[in-house]
Amino acid sequence: MSPDRDVVFAPLPRAVVEAFAEPDDAPRRHVVHLPITVVGTDQAMRFAYTLARSLAAVPGLEVAGTTVSAEDAQHVRRWVFCDLVMPDRRRCLRAADHDGPCEPDTG
Repeated sequence: MSPDRDVVFAPLPRAVVEAFAEPDDAPRRHVVHLPITVVGTDQAMRFAYTLARSLAAVPGLEVAGTTVSAEDAQHVRRWVFCDLVMPDRRRCLRAADHDGPCEPDTG
């Protein structure tokens, strides 16, 4: 076997890596957990839907990524919004599991 074939994955040149790597000070995504006390999951879902829609104009906030979980089962999350991509490339902002057709975000 030739020496070239022994190297399956050659390291990329540093300039290439730096061109595609994010700088250390680049914005990173975070998740804000905001515990609330309500009677059931349905109330928590309604609260999350209303809160997220009221904050939709805040730059950098991904409303469609809103989820709800029980405090003692945070690994089990329920999506608040449908978030289906529409033909015009806008996303549906109706509640998850909604009846009827999707409606795009008009914002």
